[in-house]
Amino acid sequence: MNSIEKALIDEIKKTLGKVAQLAPGWRLILGTETLDATSVIKKLDNDKKLRKFVLKHYVGIAVELEQKAREKLEGTSGPS
Repeated sequence: MNSIEKALIDEIKKTLGKVAQLAPGWRLILGTETLDATSVIKKLDNDKKLRKFVLKHYVGIAVELEQKAREKLEGTSGPS
């Protein structure tokens, strides 16, 4: 894992720690497996497949949210 991935995973773990406290019903569903925030945090260190999924998924969500916020601020509905 390179330094950028490590920094992103550390930030995701920090956020999931808050989620575990504030929204204990939160779940990540992966096929037939359902993980709570604490379980995801624990598995991120050793499960490369989960780590890759989480990085791809949550970075994608962050980009989408940022784009939607820009559209809202600019009063646009996105590319035509």
